[in-house]
Amino acid sequence: MPTHISQRETQFRYFDKLLDGPVWKGRKILDFGGNVGGFLSGSEDRVDHNDYWCLDVTRGAIQQGQSRFPQANFVFYNRFSSYFNPNGIRNLPVPDLGVRFDIIMAFSVFTHTHRTEMLELVEQLRQKLSPGGVLAFTFSDPSYDRSLTDPSQPFGSGLIRVSECLRANLSPEIAVAAETASYARWCVGVDDVLYLEPGDELCQQNWVAKPYESYCSYFTADYIASLFPEATVRFPVSPEWQHCCLIRNTV
Repeated sequence: MPTHISQRETQFRYFDKLLDGPVWKGRKILDFGGNVGGFLSGSEDRVDHNDYWCLDVTRGAIQQGQSRFPQANFVFYNRFSSYFNPNGIRNLPVPDLGVRFDIIMAFSVFTHTHRTEMLELVEQLRQKLSPGGVLAFTFSDPSYDRSLTDPSQPFGSGLIRVSECLRANLSPEIAVAAETASYARWCVGVDDVLYLEPGDELCQQNWVAKPYESYCSYFTADYIASLFPEATVRFPVSPEWQHCCLIRNTV
């Protein structure tokens, strides 16, 4: 059974830039899908650890994060994910942590969910914001040239190179499908199969999935803007290549 432990420690710099350098101390922060708390690793002393909550579907990551940052709050979220938690509970609501959050972040979470699941979870997270709070989540735009913000990516890299996430060498047929998908509003890659704008039958919460199968989702920036018309969509900041959607609680 694989344990998905993230080595990423660039999340703080990413969100600090896209949120225009907010004051982090004294703010209640939820890192939705924060794994081992890589956000804290990059924050130095700018975040109060006891005001930080990490909610993740990988039990081993939560245990490791709590060990690394004993003053922070790490909570296992036993929700089903074919890749990260195949034995989890389908449609499990986001738990009430007894806190209203000033900042909720989700880095590379909705890159692994169906559109329907994303919409449901975003709405649940919005209900957990404090007045004036902000929800910031990332997404992958299949038409974005990743080399613009990540010099390690070849010029013109986009969905065809993203298809490496599908864990397969591209056949001519898949390459054509990937190129076609660059013109779609959104798509899902499951292992080596690419689905363009699939219906709810492909939503992980409804269908029979193979344990630990790859499930990667891509949404164009324009489509995300149409789904969340009250939001602000920001371009990636180096060295990342994921866009960010910002939704503020104006209450």
